[in-house]
Amino acid sequence: MRLDNSISIAGTGCVLPSGLGVDALWQAARDGRSAIGPLRSAHFHSRRVVAFGHVADEVHQQCRKEVAANLQRYCPPSVIWGVNAVQQALDEAGLEPRKDRLRYGLYCCQGGYTHPSLDSYAELLHECNGNNGLDICRLARRVLQERALDPFLVLKSLSNGLLGIVSLVNKFECECNAYMQGVAGNLAALQEASAALQSYRIDVAVVVGAGSELDGLALSALAQAGVISSNGSSAFRPFDREGSGGIAGEGAAALVLRRSEDLWGAQQICLTGLSAHAELGKLRLPNKPVDLLLCGGTAIPEQDRQLSETLAAIQTSHVSSGQPLTGILSGAPSLVDLILACRALQDQCVPPIAGLRQPINEDLPFAMGASRPARLQRCAIVNRDDNGFSACYQLEQREARTLGADTAQFSQPTLQS
Repeated sequence: MRLDNSISIAGTGCVLPSGLGVDALWQAARDGRSAIGPLRSAHFHSRRVVAFGHVADEVHQQCRKEVAANLQRYCPPSVIWGVNAVQQALDEAGLEPRKDRLRYGLYCCQGGYTHPSLDSYAELLHECNGNNGLDICRLARRVLQERALDPFLVLKSLSNGLLGIVSLVNKFECECNAYMQGVAGNLAALQEASAALQSYRIDVAVVVGAGSELDGLALSALAQAGVISSNGSSAFRPFDREGSGGIAGEGAAALVLRRSEDLWGAQQICLTGLSAHAELGKLRLPNKPVDLLLCGGTAIPEQDRQLSETLAAIQTSHVSSGQPLTGILSGAPSLVDLILACRALQDQCVPPIAGLRQPINEDLPFAMGASRPARLQRCAIVNRDDNGFSACYQLEQREARTLGADTAQFSQPTLQS
């Protein structure tokens, strides 16, 4: 999809293992400091999956304050983080829904809800456990009379739970869509948001993704699929000869998109292209040089070597990756990379790949060591799902629009594939 009428990223927000907010993520990126740590769970443990990208409990507790108590029972932690990320993005964009009379669209990607939550069962059994063991009468009353395990609570969340809670908190009355997790879900949300803006159905698009794989069943499935390491690895090193597999993470990220023609007085980061393909080798890559390429890897050296050979077709001055900071995110992988790309363009700075020591391909300009200043105007992002589905995004920094521009010459835009 080529975006004939530019779409600007007007606001960003995130809640990630790096901390609360975009500044915390960007500082971790500049420092090359991973937020992945030992796996912590009250209800399961593993000797083979030992690391995870956790959102800190104090960050979670701070985010809970923005969700009314009567809504929190419907919210797994990731939905609460999504609410906070949306508020951050709206604040940065200077928007106040319900007061600004703009038409909004909401596009949500939710991860980690396709299987029952063991935590729901474990917490209930713990609650009903007394001095003499499990209190069967209390358990039966909680389940049968108080409906403690309704299906919509047993699941980690409904597939549209994030959409519903974000809508209720912000009192949105607008076009809205819910998508599945991962790169494909992020791409679909961004495509629909861009199309709605370009067709003038809406004035503001809010795109948010949230998810967590902190669940025994989820981690087991990821390990069996080879997505995450099951050999006790504690470091995530994509594009490194010492890579030993991926590590899962959790968190939320949000973008506010506007039509560029509606924004004035500041430099803009414009989303200039979206493309996707089921096979990486057939993905439409930038045909012009870019200054920075952000790409996710697997930390499996042979797979990353093949990926790097494909990426070599992109003319770029710097290659970096955000995954080692947070782990593999189920809900917002592309949104986090878009946020990192925005900050790199704004600060004219290239963040290093955290932990990269021995690059698998010496022909690619991987960013290593310390962050470095650079002249950046165009950026590309390449993301892949576990099944090989790939997406490419292109961003460009443009000069501020002024009120003397050709405001009378705007025409209805079209989308071209």
